[in-house]
Amino acid sequence: MHKFQPFLIIPVFSALILIGSLSSCNRHPGATQVNKVAAGDSTVKELNRLTDAIVKNPSETEPYLSRARYYLRKEQFNEALQDVNKALNIDEKNAEVYITLSDVYLYSGKTQRALDALKKAGTLQPTLARIDVKIARLYLTMSDYKQTFNFLRSALKKDPDNAEAFFISGLANEEMGDTTKAIESYQMAVARDQKYYDALKQLGILFSIRKDKLAIDYLRNAAQLRPGQPEPLYILGMHYQENGEPDKSLSVYNEILQIDSAFKLAWYNKGYVQLVYKRDYRKATESFSRAIMLDAGYAEAWYNRGYAYELQGDKINAKKDYEEVLRISVNNEKAIQGLNRLDAMK
Repeated sequence: MHKFQPFLIIPVFSALILIGSLSSCNRHPGATQVNKVAAGDSTVKELNRLTDAIVKNPSETEPYLSRARYYLRKEQFNEALQDVNKALNIDEKNAEVYITLSDVYLYSGKTQRALDALKKAGTLQPTLARIDVKIARLYLTMSDYKQTFNFLRSALKKDPDNAEAFFISGLANEEMGDTTKAIESYQMAVARDQKYYDALKQLGILFSIRKDKLAIDYLRNAAQLRPGQPEPLYILGMHYQENGEPDKSLSVYNEILQIDSAFKLAWYNKGYVQLVYKRDYRKATESFSRAIMLDAGYAEAWYNRGYAYELQGDKINAKKDYEEVLRISVNNEKAIQGLNRLDAMK
């Protein structure tokens, strides 16, 4: 029997802020332009509602900030910045305006300006722990761990039960390679907020890496908090898969596919378990085929399906799949080895 060199997918999850790219062309009406788009869906209705609030309260900052946050969610950074600037013109001593401005700069990729805006907010509201937490998170994205912990200490002096501060401490310790301190920090975050999804998920990941059964409870709790998101269940399936419980892993992958039948990693891992652990090559072929249907460029799925065909004695389809791998990933060693094995069988 050929020795199988499986491709292992290791889930990598990060709760750090992702910086979006600047992609805005469409202009929306401002406070003085009430030419509203016809309300055809919930998104348009939300924008119209936010614009109405500005028209009704043109001298208040919060309506502008609310619409700016809406534009941020839509990655319309120019529009968001315009609304924040209008809020600044109304009240340049409002810390919330600078906090929102920092978000606009951050998501626009202007890290230093985001930091400057947060520090300005801190001078206006020096007792607000949330600002220190946001600054700490920003320094973490810059891998400046010294400043990250400085601002976390400052935040916790102001608010000793700030769960997010402990969570960011966990992220920083994890990035620095100290998983023991990371676990302690995440656990302190959960102790202060038992519904802290990201902390529960990170604890599940770290305990799974340690092959500790505590991972199961953390991941199940995270999954219950967000039943529509398959990530914690996927990690749980990986935990069972890598700890010699293939039937439980298959059960979890099937559970994921009930939530999201287009989650290709669940199809791939299901095929992997069927191939490697259960040696059910026909079912493995079917699962890898579903992953390929969802992502035609999924080289690992093509290779593993080819290997499943090979183990069934279907040299023709195995050859086709290995050749497809080489089309997607030129000089792929495993695909070349697979073709060589088929040639040696002639």
